[in-house]
Amino acid sequence: MTAVLEAPVRRPFAPRGLGWLMWRQLRAVAWGLLALVLVAAVAAVWLHGREVDFIRSHGIAGCAMISLDPACQEPGIQQAVMDFRNSYGHLLKLAGLLLLLLPVAVGAGVGAPLLAQEWEHGTWKLVLTQSVTRRRWVLAKLAAAGLVVGSASAVLALLLRWAWQPSANDVSGISWYSWTFFGTGGPDLVATALLALAVGALAGAVLRRTLPAMAAAAVLVGLLQTGLAWLRPYLWSSQTVLVSRSELPNSIWGFAQGFVLPDGTRLPYDGCGGALDQAQCDAKYANAAEYTDLHRAADYWPLQTVETALCLGLAAALAVVTVVWVRRRLG
Repeated sequence: MTAVLEAPVRRPFAPRGLGWLMWRQLRAVAWGLLALVLVAAVAAVWLHGREVDFIRSHGIAGCAMISLDPACQEPGIQQAVMDFRNSYGHLLKLAGLLLLLLPVAVGAGVGAPLLAQEWEHGTWKLVLTQSVTRRRWVLAKLAAAGLVVGSASAVLALLLRWAWQPSANDVSGISWYSWTFFGTGGPDLVATALLALAVGALAGAVLRRTLPAMAAAAVLVGLLQTGLAWLRPYLWSSQTVLVSRSELPNSIWGFAQGFVLPDGTRLPYDGCGGALDQAQCDAKYANAAEYTDLHRAADYWPLQTVETALCLGLAAALAVVTVVWVRRRLG
């Protein structure tokens, strides 16, 4: 009897080598993020449809709680706007808040274990015996995780922006500059998530223990997000107008206010304190006018571009530091 040897079946699209290893290590993260995206897509479709129906049926398109538009002063309009904000507006804010937590989750849940678990389990020794350099190994892990995280965060940002669009600025009360939208409804979310990934990976490489690295990453990413929010209005040139911030429409971001003297000296609202009596205070603020530093809606994309570039630059720098650290520690 003659034995017939069959050639092994090769799957042309199956990952090979290091790519296969990266998929094996990140498939749980990939499937989890895919499930999150699918749930968010269903929620966004439902919310977008309900918003459009409510706004159309109540005739409140472009209306805010306080509006000078005569059409928005008709009986029942202000109550309808309030009802919208108390229902769909709260859901939009909740969605934005949850996406603000995404970078923290990425840094702690994806970035920190990326290298720390390799040290804890000793699997890095096995990988480096397969003709893979340390630099290539670290870069492959960062690139694979970055691809998964970046793709998911991009889709989530697009979904939130699409859900926000029907009630943007006025009806929902969620302006383009609000803290629950600016950092979650554009490319800034992708860049911040990638920065969080880099922070977590470096923390894992330095600490070499998963739980401490996760805690450190969560704290550091939270601090970075707070710092970016504080720095944001100064990333692009602003304008100064001599009006109170309360007089500005919802589409204009007034981020600083006070009083200004004719010579340009700026004074805070409470500049007198307890050291000056009323007469001295009146003299100090004589001829002062109220001012507001602001950004208009046209500044949204310049601000997004600068902040995104800043986060991506920091992420790239941290990735380089991680590669150098690992090469030296394993050298």
